[in-house]
Amino acid sequence: MTALERWIEERLAGRAVALVGVGNRLRGDDGVGSWLAERLGARCRAPVFDAETVPEDVLGPLLALAPEVVVLVDAADHGGRPGETCVAPARELAGRCGSTHGMLLLLLARALESRGVEAWLVGIQPARTDAGAPVSAAVAAGARAAEDALARLLGAPENAHA
Repeated sequence: MTALERWIEERLAGRAVALVGVGNRLRGDDGVGSWLAERLGARCRAPVFDAETVPEDVLGPLLALAPEVVVLVDAADHGGRPGETCVAPARELAGRCGSTHGMLLLLLARALESRGVEAWLVGIQPARTDAGAPVSAAVAAGARAAEDALARLLGAPENAHA
């Protein structure tokens, strides 16, 4: 069991969860959260938002859903190997997220927490965030592993066939 899977099992199982992917797809690995949200949206019954570079835009819809926990996913320089995930309270890890959306993630996390909603950040270590670069192979592999773990937690869509 990976650290992410263990965290999901210990912290999220049985709770009302929403997921928000954040990232700029025009900047290589910086787009990993947005990429992951798109993929999870088709695999999960739980609400999944692709906030791209404006995470504050999903505050209203999130509060309307009244989740217990919001899981934010973004590229974050936490000192790991490219593609490696790290989970921490969003207010602690948001400052390590790329581009300008790191500060916006912090503001979103504080707004959620002020309303009694836990805000966690799954940070995926980027390899490169150059303009026009694709998502690196290492980050794509790490994102697919995170996708599988999160999809198990967030459940299959109601209309999925066995």
